[in-house]
Amino acid sequence: MASHPAESVITGADDRGPRERMVVHAADLIGRDGVAATSIGDVIAASSAPRGSIYHHFPGGKTQLMTEAVRYAGEFIAERIGRPTTMTPADTVREIGGVWRRLLVNTDFQFGCPVLAGGLARRSEPAVADASAEILQRWADLVTARLVVDGVDSDRADSLANLVIAAVEGAVGLCQTRRSVEPLDRVIAELASLCDAAVDRLR
Repeated sequence: MASHPAESVITGADDRGPRERMVVHAADLIGRDGVAATSIGDVIAASSAPRGSIYHHFPGGKTQLMTEAVRYAGEFIAERIGRPTTMTPADTVREIGGVWRRLLVNTDFQFGCPVLAGGLARRSEPAVADASAEILQRWADLVTARLVVDGVDSDRADSLANLVIAAVEGAVGLCQTRRSVEPLDRVIAELASLCDAAVDRLR
């Protein structure tokens, strides 16, 4: 595996116990290769976990491990969306963009969204896809809440939040394809402007 700079979904993984290391490294592998291409053996190798420990920690096998991995990745982003409430909605959007920008650059555009990858695995891993759907909704709900706090009507806030999540997820894929952060930078600038305009109309 490639080396991982300071900000990555596997930051601090080596300081955790074997179970946590497997979850964190599984999230990294899913973001790079998808659910179907990520095997239990890959996770064991990446995390240096004892081979015999996998079913001890994850009696539900690959499905349980993949589900916990996408939930970990979901929380990684959710924590950043929910950062200080003094941030404006536009600041929140820029924070999301900054996180993804660093993840893309730090992994040489190899790392995409593990949560979206989990959602695309519905045919083989429906439980993982269900978890991904819940996480994406949670992200949208967090953005909605930030907009509502600033006075935006709940229906408008919900629509904008949906746009934010959909646009950022799409931009990440474009960045990987083009090997450039330009698509993300442009999307974030437009989304931040939309959020500012929604709030400014209330002043």
